[in-house]
Amino acid sequence: MEPLTDVTAYLWHRLPLILLFGCGYLVYQLMAATRITDGFVSWALRRSRGRASLVLFYVIAASAALSSFIPNTITVLTLIPVLKRLDRDFARQGVGGMTTVLMCSAIYGAAIGGMGSMIGSPANAVLFAALDLFDVAGRDRITFFNWFLWSVPLVVAFVLAAWFVAAGLGLPGAARHVVADLACLGAGERADARQRYGARLFWLYMGYWVLEAVARENLAWFAPLSPVAALLFAGLFLYLLFVRSAPDGLARTGPLLAPGDLLKSVPRRGLIFILALAVLFGVVHWTGLDERAVVLAGELLRGDMSPWTLFLLTILAVIFLTEVLSNTAVVAAFFTIAFYAAKGHAMDPLPLMIGVGVASTCAFMTPIATTSNALAFGEMRGASLTRMLGMGLVLNVLGALLMTGWLGWVLPLIYGR
Repeated sequence: MEPLTDVTAYLWHRLPLILLFGCGYLVYQLMAATRITDGFVSWALRRSRGRASLVLFYVIAASAALSSFIPNTITVLTLIPVLKRLDRDFARQGVGGMTTVLMCSAIYGAAIGGMGSMIGSPANAVLFAALDLFDVAGRDRITFFNWFLWSVPLVVAFVLAAWFVAAGLGLPGAARHVVADLACLGAGERADARQRYGARLFWLYMGYWVLEAVARENLAWFAPLSPVAALLFAGLFLYLLFVRSAPDGLARTGPLLAPGDLLKSVPRRGLIFILALAVLFGVVHWTGLDERAVVLAGELLRGDMSPWTLFLLTILAVIFLTEVLSNTAVVAAFFTIAFYAAKGHAMDPLPLMIGVGVASTCAFMTPIATTSNALAFGEMRGASLTRMLGMGLVLNVLGALLMTGWLGWVLPLIYGR
C-alpha cells in the first residue's frame, strides 16, 4: 500500500498546481465564449492609429498578453482575420511585403506569451513534473505570483526585441509612411454585461491564485490548508461558470459556459499543414533522428565550461532543436540533460531547468516549429519562408542572450536557498 499512499500524498500536495492548470483551461474557454479576446485585440490595435511600425508592436504585445492565458494556436487564430484585413489594406495602398512581417509578429507574440505565466505553455506543466521527478531543491518556492516577478520583465524585453526585429528587418520601407485603415477592426463596440461578467471571473481567477501564492509563502498555517482552499475555489469557479446564470448578451442566455463549450474552438484552418507536420514528426521519431539529435546536443554540454556558457549553450540547443523537432520531445529529454549537466558543473539545476522550459516556447524561425507557426504560415498566403527564417534566426539569438543574462541572474535571487 505504500506506493499508493505515496502517490495519493503527492497528488494531494500538488492539488493546487493541478487545479491552477485546470481552471486555467476554463479561463481560456470563458474568454473564447465571451469574445473578450476579439475585443482586446481590437482595442490594442487601435492604439497604433494605423502606423505600420506601431501596428507590428501592438500585434506582438496583444498576442503575448493573450497567449499568457490561452493556447498559442487560439491566439494566432484570433489574430489571423485581422492580419489578413490589414495586409489587404496595405496592399490597396501600394505597400507589398507586409504579409510575412504581420504573420511573424503574431507568431512572435504567441511564443513570447508562453513564458508569461505558469499556465502559458504545456511545457510549464512538464517542467513541474520534471522538478518533482528529480526532487530539485527550491521547486516548492515557485508560485503563481512569484513567477510573474521574473517573467513579466522578460516578456517586456522579448516584446521589444521582437518589435526591433520585425520593424527593423521585416517592415518594407514603403510602409513606414502609410497609415492603415483601422475600420477593418469593426466599430469597437463597448463590452456588454455578459462580457463584463466574464472579465470579472477572469480577475477572480487571477486574484485567488495570486493571494494563494502570497499566503502560502508568508503564512505558515496556510500551507497545509492550501489543497482544501484550492478545491473550494475550484468548486466556486465551476459554479459561476456552468451553473449560475450570467447576464444576457452575445445572443446567449443562461450560464456563461455549457459542457459542450469545452469541445469547441478546435482549430480547423490550416489542418492540412498540421497533418503534414504530424507526418513529418512521425517519420523523424520513427527513424530515431530526434533522439540522436538530443543525445548529440547533450554530449556537447559535457565539457569543462563556465556556468554562464553552459546556460547559454543549453538555451541555444533547446531553441534550435525546437525549430525542427517536437518541442515536447525536446523538453522531455533536455530537462534530464539540464539536471545532470548542472550537477556536473556544481550549479543549482533549478534555474537551468526553468530556462529549458522557457526556451522551448521560443520557436520564432520555422513554420514547422509549433502548431501556431504552421497555422499562421498556412493561412497567410504569400508569406516568405526566407524572410521568416532570417528574422527568426536573429530573434532566436537575441532571445538566447536575453534569457541567459536575465534568468541566470534573477532566478537564484528569487528561488535561491
